[in-house]
Amino acid sequence: MPSTIQLSIVVPVFNEVESLPFLYEQVAAAVAPMKISWELILVDDFSTDGSHEVMLDLRKRDPHLRIVRFSRNYGQTSGLAAGFDVSRGEVVVTMDGDLQNDPADIPSLMEKIAEGFDVVAGWRKSRQDGFVLRRLPSLCANRLIGFVTGVKIHDTGCTLKAFRRDVVKRLPIYAEQHRFLPVMSAGSGANVTEIVVNHRPRVFGESKYGIGRAWRVLLDLMAIKLIVQFSQRPLRYFGVLSLFFMVVGAVFASAGFIRVASPESEITEHWEINSWTNIVVSISALIWMLMVFFALLGLLAELVVHASGMHKRSALTRILNEQN
Repeated sequence: MPSTIQLSIVVPVFNEVESLPFLYEQVAAAVAPMKISWELILVDDFSTDGSHEVMLDLRKRDPHLRIVRFSRNYGQTSGLAAGFDVSRGEVVVTMDGDLQNDPADIPSLMEKIAEGFDVVAGWRKSRQDGFVLRRLPSLCANRLIGFVTGVKIHDTGCTLKAFRRDVVKRLPIYAEQHRFLPVMSAGSGANVTEIVVNHRPRVFGESKYGIGRAWRVLLDLMAIKLIVQFSQRPLRYFGVLSLFFMVVGAVFASAGFIRVASPESEITEHWEINSWTNIVVSISALIWMLMVFFALLGLLAELVVHASGMHKRSALTRILNEQN
């Protein structure tokens, strides 16, 4: 097959032995009418149920399949990142391997890409999952992510997405950051949109990536906020923290010394005054040390950003997007 093709479909797989034959058949049926060159990349996240053997059997039947196998279980995000690394398509579509994402939506995603968008996110408007453990946490997470990042995507957790090749190749992801790909893409100047996609009930097995990831998603959200909105001017981000501690330290010190100097002060004994003064000075010094720490951290971050050339690359990305 050529080194560059039109479509790569990346699917992280973990113990989906029953689903794989149906997944392959449905993907092939959805892509065949499009008359394009394509590949299906199955990333085996160290499955233990025979999924790898099924992948190998499918690969013998169809050269469109490519297989990546991990030496241990790394998680969904690592699976997508590995698929991105080996993909050759001008457009990369990601989807789950449990058949809940519908491959019949792939042509619609491709149509949106053809309209000029760089990233197309799927929106499971009629989600076929339990409300308490799946839909409610997802709804809260989507609202929180939209509020914090400013990128209004209804369903950041939907794996069914389409990306232009140059977008995924310049987006390093780790931890649980696959759900933030549209946010990170928008932060780098990509044109992001979403479409409603079909969501189907799970037929085989149970979810392998559950609600236990929620706390990690919250931590990643903080990192993404910094990367997307403050990476160009990190001194502003750390400067706000530094200013906050400066104000807190000044207010605390002023209140403490005013109390000592006040005629109505209850602190009358000499040892009490010295003790109170030492406490005020110590706490104020600690707060101001934090102020200086964040100020220096912001300056260091500015040096790192300038040394990496991020400003120039982002400006070039914006120019290219405007030209296109």
